Amino acid sequence: MKKLIIWITIFLITAFIVIAFIVSRNNSTLNPGEKDFAFTDTASITKIFLVDKSDNSVLLVKQDSGLWKLNETLVAQPEMVRELLRTIMYVSVKSPVSRSMHNTVISWMSANSTKVEIYARVYTIDFLGIKLWPREKLVRTYYVGDNSQDNTGTFMLMEDADMAFICHIPGFKGFLQTRYSPLQKDWRDHGVFRYSIPDIASLSIDYPDFPERSFVLNNPDNENFEVVNSVMGKIVNLDTIRVINYMNAFTDVRYETILTDMEDIKRDSLMRIKPFTIIEVRDRNNNIQKISLIRIQLPEGSTNIMGDPIEFDQERLFGVLNDNEIVIAQYFVFGPLMQDYFYFLKGDKSTDEGSEEFQTIF
Repeated sequence: MKKLIIWITIFLITAFIVIAFIVSRNNSTLNPGEKDFAFTDTASITKIFLVDKSDNSVLLVKQDSGLWKLNETLVAQPEMVRELLRTIMYVSVKSPVSRSMHNTVISWMSANSTKVEIYARVYTIDFLGIKLWPREKLVRTYYVGDNSQDNTGTFMLMEDADMAFICHIPGFKGFLQTRYSPLQKDWRDHGVFRYSIPDIASLSIDYPDFPERSFVLNNPDNENFEVVNSVMGKIVNLDTIRVINYMNAFTDVRYETILTDMEDIKRDSLMRIKPFTIIEVRDRNNNIQKISLIRIQLPEGSTNIMGDPIEFDQERLFGVLNDNEIVIAQYFVFGPLMQDYFYFLKGDKSTDEGSEEFQTIF
């Protein structure tokens, strides 16, 4: 009798697993229809791959931290990823492509569209709240084309489908094509510095023409700050409030755009120019993030809005990230970081020697 009960139990468990597997497959969204572009469970998405017909490609992979890696080595813009995930969730069919235009649209998309592959964590068994054996699975594959002629949506085609559709997001006035960009430069996080105070072990500001103004700010324990330079030594009467406020300015510092198409001759020439400011941050893991700022020379005879002659652009400047990539930065963003050694002294700083000369570099 005892053996019989055991065998019945095994049979029931096996039958339950088989039924759950069949039901989960039948209820799965892994084989969507030709117009089922949306994938609503965006929290389960693990990877998105975008590639166009010119072999431009972007691979976005979700990390355990919640951030997304771009092409394995870079960080993706959080805002761009959120916008794409929202598009994946809410994209819907507005109408089929008209018969008169269908063949033309299909032909055009075969040569110019972007292929989209969406991967998600799914479960072999997902039945009545029971989820067993997770794995990564390709859940959507479709193609994104150009905007429709009436500018009301974007052409999209499910893989292996015969019919193309005009898709949109209800309530959103705009096009979806740019949200599926296969260009790496469109996805790169523009962040240069993203640090909270506990993240920073030290930071330095180097003014090559003003060594007495340069400084290193050390943060051993988030309390006993130290500001020093090679000329003036260590600040004894340190203004700790200014130190904290200054370090908080490194929370979210971004460049405007990255210059990926600069000619080699111009790039080499720019890299040889001595920067006027070098900003470097070292974190607790001894990782270093650095940007060298170079003023943008204006054509001879340039003037400001007051009609006064000016030599350099007063709004933008070149930045060299980690001695490698060239970006455009804004004074509005980086200006607050360009403080000097004397800024951290307690008391009146108006009598600092060389202040007027120093200020001319800005």
